[in-house]
Amino acid sequence: MDRRAGIIERAAARLREGLNAAEVTPLQPVVITEATRASLTPEALVRSCTLDYVSLARSGICTPWSATRRVAEEIRIIKQNIMARWHTSDDAKTSKGMPRTVMLTSSKPGEGKTFASINLALAFAAEEDLTTVLVDADPMRGDVAKRLNLAPQPGLTEVISGKTRLPEALVQTDLANLIVLPSGAHGPQAPELLSGRGPNVVFADLARRYPKHVMIVDTAPCLASTGPAGLATSVEQIIFVIEAGQTQRQEVEAAVRLLSGCRQISFLLNKAPDSTEHFGSYSYYGALLEKAE
Repeated sequence: MDRRAGIIERAAARLREGLNAAEVTPLQPVVITEATRASLTPEALVRSCTLDYVSLARSGICTPWSATRRVAEEIRIIKQNIMARWHTSDDAKTSKGMPRTVMLTSSKPGEGKTFASINLALAFAAEEDLTTVLVDADPMRGDVAKRLNLAPQPGLTEVISGKTRLPEALVQTDLANLIVLPSGAHGPQAPELLSGRGPNVVFADLARRYPKHVMIVDTAPCLASTGPAGLATSVEQIIFVIEAGQTQRQEVEAAVRLLSGCRQISFLLNKAPDSTEHFGSYSYYGALLEKAE
């Protein structure tokens, strides 16, 4: 009995020694090295593409290095006007706490909104510390993918519906700062998907993934779809594209009333006649006019 008690006492003494040693051992600080930081970066994208710049140029779309093209200079001016509204702080959110989202729309088809969206996205992609995400929010037409010659694949509608994860839908272009989110399939529920909370969730997810970002959102024409009206509350700014000499004032007024969910609306005059230079069926952009709040 005494021997057993002695064994228990010695075991207890060893346990106390171990606990005391653990109490006095200082905790080692966790040091985040560059290698560790790299491992914390967002999940890599599985899709990529190489843009056909020759084909884009033939359709009047300017690459960021088209320094001598007048249309490129006009696009830079529009880009600078947009950036002038942003805060100078390092975070990529506005005073309203919204991600940097710029939606382009028009009153009717054929006015050049997708043309403007791609040109603007390429201009922003030239910014060194800014990730540009070109979002196609027009699943009925899906013109962004067609213009960029992207293969059919899941996109925005599948991400919103939960059928596809965001990293699986994003496409990394050969421009390091340009990523494309295709429209995805068009179905009977597409208008409801774009008008619900889904776009807000996707934009917030993109903002977390790319803290320094701008999202260029190409949407359907206002008078041809309910999508832009539903998205108006989810974006920071709207650029309304008007075809010079074609779009009627009453069409613009009717369309803008549908976009009342966003207070920051600018107007972009496209296809303005000019005698010095033309790009395909488009001439250079006209003035960007502010809508009074």
